[in-house]
Amino acid sequence: MRGYLPFAAFLPWLVMTIPLVFICHRLAKEKGKNVTLWTVLGIIPVVNYFALAYLVGAANTLLEKKIDRLLSLLEKKDEQGK
Repeated sequence: MRGYLPFAAFLPWLVMTIPLVFICHRLAKEKGKNVTLWTVLGIIPVVNYFALAYLVGAANTLLEKKIDRLLSLLEKKDEQGK
């Protein structure tokens, strides 16, 4: 029975960490962040909760770049129309 005790103590950490890794990975990809870095941070206990909180609140850089491109195109179009 004692041989299973270390694994039993490790199991709750594993069960809580695996979903956080996938969530951090997906959020990093969606928001245009460094996917490898944020996936690794999602693996580290305690740090993964802070990483998740940061990613949830972080701005979406992919959308910001798209909006910037659209605004620059609109400005060019306005300059050509004048």
